[in-house]
Amino acid sequence: MNIFEYFNTAVGACIIIILIMIDYLRKYNTDNFQRKLLIIMLSATLAAAITDFIGLSLERNPELYFLLFNKSELPVKSQIILKIIWTIYLVSRNCCYYYGAVFVDYFAHGNIARTKKFLIIVTVFIALYIISIIPNFKQGYYFYISRDNTYMQGSLYMLQLFISYLPIFLILINISLTPKYIKRNQVLLIMFFVIISAIGAAIDIILRTTNLIWPCIAAAVLYMYFFILRSDSKIDSLTGVGNRNNFYEYINVLSKQETEKSYAFIKIDLNHLGDINSNFGNIEGDNALRDLSAIIKGCIRHTDFAVRYGGDEFILITPAESDIQRIIDRIIEEIDFQNQRDIRPYQLRINYTYDVYTTNSRLSIQDFLSYLDTKMQKNKPLL
Repeated sequence: MNIFEYFNTAVGACIIIILIMIDYLRKYNTDNFQRKLLIIMLSATLAAAITDFIGLSLERNPELYFLLFNKSELPVKSQIILKIIWTIYLVSRNCCYYYGAVFVDYFAHGNIARTKKFLIIVTVFIALYIISIIPNFKQGYYFYISRDNTYMQGSLYMLQLFISYLPIFLILINISLTPKYIKRNQVLLIMFFVIISAIGAAIDIILRTTNLIWPCIAAAVLYMYFFILRSDSKIDSLTGVGNRNNFYEYINVLSKQETEKSYAFIKIDLNHLGDINSNFGNIEGDNALRDLSAIIKGCIRHTDFAVRYGGDEFILITPAESDIQRIIDRIIEEIDFQNQRDIRPYQLRINYTYDVYTTNSRLSIQDFLSYLDTKMQKNKPLL
């Protein structure tokens, strides 16, 4: 592949990544942590693609140096420039893969505390790698530049490759250790990302080239972005839990189950939201909904399902064998704790009710929801 063909693949990949970054930064997303992780990964990917293209361009077209230096300066300065470029490339490529693994971990588990710990480990590892590559300028154990300005493998080249592509194995281990917490569609996304990255890695190792790795990465990133947009369309932008469309999609899946399985539906209403809006303004009303949503999310498991069903209504769905009353008690305890802290000029109060729905039964899920609404109206324990 000549430099002009490579230009098409590298620049095409860069344009896709840049357009994704611009579009994503313009969108409102309640999950700012996810946004930061994706932007970090895309920035590293973009830096790696650009430096890779520049390095190969200078390597295959030495006449470009004559635009910058005279003949006497060329041998020394050209090697220094290539060493800097390839060093930046290796660091940014590793950042791309490692922060990609962090993003996948968060996307799969949705646990900020867990992912932040992983993020710290990865950042420390990247810092150590940067420290290890600095002496490579003189020692050349990862790579060195030959007299004809060609990138050459050093004695520790295979170690460097192992370090670079270790995140692919980390992602696979991550999936294998926690399969019950990952939804099927998330598994498909993760496996697609891993397969495409592995293809790029194989090309890099076997053919000793990066001609096709960036189109592969761009395809994986584009697919990931479409998946994120689709997922965001199911999230309530105010509270960060699922919205009504997500709820109907979820119960549609439940209603089609052929085997009998019981689920507890817990319905929670925020009391006096209208009074909060009237007395303290709509911003405080939004804060009340956000606070209740945060409490609910903090009191359920990742496998449980929570949505904002209406203006001040939330619905939780959990397997019937769960300790339902314990979940409700934890939510009440957290509400009481927040009220005691007086962080808002009002007190949070809720009504709740719950019942169990069994799939593949005579009672349709729509009739069950109507029954739950009626039960909520008849039985409202005020707190």
